[in-house]
Amino acid sequence: MNARTPDGRSGPASRRPSDAWVHLPPTELLAAVQLQPTPDIPLASIRELLRPVYDERGHLIDWLLFASGFEHHDAVADYLRWRATWRRHWPIGPIDNVAGLRDTIADIEHDLDRHLDALLDTVATAGGQPVTVPADGATGLLLELETVRLALSVDDRTGVGIVDDMPAISRGTGLARTWLPPAAGQAETMLTGTPASAVVLRPGAGASGLAVLYGGPPYESFDAVAAVDLRGETAVVLNERGSSLRLDLHDARPLAWLVPRSLRWHVRTVPLLAVWSVLFDGLGEALRTSAASGEPVVITGEIGVA
Repeated sequence: MNARTPDGRSGPASRRPSDAWVHLPPTELLAAVQLQPTPDIPLASIRELLRPVYDERGHLIDWLLFASGFEHHDAVADYLRWRATWRRHWPIGPIDNVAGLRDTIADIEHDLDRHLDALLDTVATAGGQPVTVPADGATGLLLELETVRLALSVDDRTGVGIVDDMPAISRGTGLARTWLPPAAGQAETMLTGTPASAVVLRPGAGASGLAVLYGGPPYESFDAVAAVDLRGETAVVLNERGSSLRLDLHDARPLAWLVPRSLRWHVRTVPLLAVWSVLFDGLGEALRTSAASGEPVVITGEIGVA
């Protein structure tokens, strides 16, 4: 099996990565539509935390929140509420899911334009950099989006999702993360990693393909991960066969990064369409807003908080 290092090279999964890198989860993307001009004056309550963003012509286009070293506990919530008054945004999921949808719908036949295929390819290869979708193309893209959603809704294949098991007061809504199980012969994909351990997707690692590499070099692989509990002094990982793995919390950081808001979660099989439910909902809302307002959609990995 091969593992992909942060510089894109492949090598044996048992090879210890260089101490110089940390591999974070795939970039989360947003679809945004500008509803009003960006305010010239920053929000007074968090003025000292805001920095203006200008385009290449020197026009003010956004405000970024620098969220380190401040005591204003409501700063992020205040910023997002304020920003939403002129710029709406919707999550559409991690960039690797965009690439997965691109590949999956390539085989779906329909008599519409294939602009959605091209858009997904552009977004997947942009690496989180902004991609602009003109408003005059929004209606056509919406029709394509609904067509492929319908096709996937009757597809009997399945995907994989992570369910957050934290108390209702703190857990997120819906599935915390989704993916397609890797097919036989597909290259191993690293989701998160440090020199001490990594979380990867690999063919043959159970129904989900999720595995933890640890204890290297050479690394051992704990395959078919089914559940994770990070609440104690050591992390406990269970697999589909009922076996368990215990890791020092420092070594378990990649598991924590995979679902940042959760200390306990489990893996389950989901309908194929559910892998991209966030993308269909978020991109659909953005395109409808664009069609109604005449403003373009910008798909980006920049969330506004630095």
